[in-house]
Amino acid sequence: MKRLFFPILIIIISFIAGYQVFSIWRSLSLSQINPSREKLIRAIRIYSSNPDPYYRLGLFYQWDIRNLDLKASVQFFRKAIERHPLEQQYWINLARVFQRLGENRSSERALENAILVFPAGYQGRWISANLLLGQGGLEKALLHFTYILEHYPNQTGVVYDLLSRVGGHTDFVLERVVPKNPSAIQRYLHYLYEIGDKESAKKVWAKRASYEWKPDRPEALRHIEFLIGHGNFKEAYWTWKERLREEGLSLPADGNLIANGGFEKREVLGGGFDWRMGNVPGAEISLDSSMAFEGKGSLRIVFNGKENVDFRHVYQYVAWQQDKEYVLKARMKTRGVTTKSGLKIEVLGAGPAFHMASETLIGDNDWKEITLAFRTPTRSQGGMVRVRREGTDKFDRFISGTVWLDHISLKERGH
Repeated sequence: MKRLFFPILIIIISFIAGYQVFSIWRSLSLSQINPSREKLIRAIRIYSSNPDPYYRLGLFYQWDIRNLDLKASVQFFRKAIERHPLEQQYWINLARVFQRLGENRSSERALENAILVFPAGYQGRWISANLLLGQGGLEKALLHFTYILEHYPNQTGVVYDLLSRVGGHTDFVLERVVPKNPSAIQRYLHYLYEIGDKESAKKVWAKRASYEWKPDRPEALRHIEFLIGHGNFKEAYWTWKERLREEGLSLPADGNLIANGGFEKREVLGGGFDWRMGNVPGAEISLDSSMAFEGKGSLRIVFNGKENVDFRHVYQYVAWQQDKEYVLKARMKTRGVTTKSGLKIEVLGAGPAFHMASETLIGDNDWKEITLAFRTPTRSQGGMVRVRREGTDKFDRFISGTVWLDHISLKERGH
């Protein structure tokens, strides 16, 4: 028993002593976010092999305005690195101090070591790129930006925002920064959509083949919608027809700018220059295969008589030439349409705004031809054709009845 007593006693004493040292260190370091310089120096005396107090002293001399001493900061960062050379943050802060001292080559070497320690990390790449830009090291900074774009796609916007602030134009970004793969150029294009950069988006779209990117239908439609939204109907319509050719679909014939004017299909591509049909209380929109002026069917709108419907929910974007004479023609059939505010067809121009409306139909009409002639304004690229019924404050405002539409065309006069 006596033989076991002394070894156990020694173990207990050692544990108590070790715990006291640990407690002292813990009170100096771990329990305080920003311990004082004196406490950090005491921590070094107690536990000189720990890199953390050296690193914190490096930060202290790097950022504390009252005790700013960049050369001392360098020394403490180096001592921290001697004890733990695989900590990337130590190298990064050493690089920052060297940059503030104007020692760009030393800063660059520290950044190289930071990347060697953890080459796949986002923070090291991002900070390195920014510090290198600040030193005029554009070429080396671009390598880090490209790495981030390829391996951290969720940071795409951050990278492109920074590059735009330092004057990186689209051609430069495409040539020097965007990784040469389909996903990367797709993300860059989405970024341009988000910031509304129409001209750059057009350039990137034109470069898609060189990145071996073949956009699917939704991507093509997104680009078309973006162009329409920014008033570039001409470019959007060209892209629309290009997509139709790629999918082997028929192009608009005889100069007719209206797609699917006979409502033979629910949709052509499902966006762009297709018919748009929205939902509205009090009206039901559908295709009717049992009723047609010609062909296999028509569009039917049924009003239930319970709502004062302000109807504008069937429309199509169209692209025309400026300063030209056009004629819109349509066939409309009505049955039991109530109220004095009936159905008509409108043409609205985008850009230089203009508005034309046909006669209004109410009651019963058998496939009446609606004709609307107009001249497009100068600098106008396109607009909208839509079916319209205006809400009214009259007593008999709740509309009921059925309307059919068929054989709609929009052509330049003389065609």
